[in-house]
Amino acid sequence: MEPLLIPSINIPPPPPLPAPVLELPRAELPSYTPLVIPPAPKAVGTPPLQVKPPAKPAEPERETQQNLRQLVKEALRQAEATPSVRRVEPSVQAIPEPLAAEVTEIVVPGTQLKIPVPKAEILSAAATTSVISVGATLAATSMFKRLVQIFKPTFKAVAKKIQKLRGKPVKTWARQRLSERHQRRAAQRVNRRGS
Repeated sequence: MEPLLIPSINIPPPPPLPAPVLELPRAELPSYTPLVIPPAPKAVGTPPLQVKPPAKPAEPERETQQNLRQLVKEALRQAEATPSVRRVEPSVQAIPEPLAAEVTEIVVPGTQLKIPVPKAEILSAAATTSVISVGATLAATSMFKRLVQIFKPTFKAVAKKIQKLRGKPVKTWARQRLSERHQRRAAQRVNRRGS
């Protein structure tokens, strides 16, 4: 049996793209002229004192500059001599935080992991409260639906009697159903034309 030959596909090399040229960001250092506020005159008749603006500092002497350079070189040598990463041994063990009186700890089997869990009294109170609230909501919903089924015909009959007393025409059930059907079909026609 001959080995299976897989056809080779020549993929062209990617087109050469120029490398983006980004300029280094520049920033202007803020500068300000110091404000000179003359002191208030002490007496009414005395003229205010003349305050001179501070003079520009003179250039530091060459010896001072050389001393500064030597200090910087020594600091750099010391920084290179000492390792940059130091291992810090903890001298004091971590003190565990005290748990609240309502919390107990459970150790997960097979591990040394401790998980804080509320006490049984708190869990049972929360579960009881949630069961009661859900049960009451479901009971009230089903009771409301049943009451609507019971009272809807009564309310309709009362509304019809009031309309008769006011002299307004009252549609029969069949006529009312027919008019609703016409309204639904008209709405469907409008929706078909619009879409």
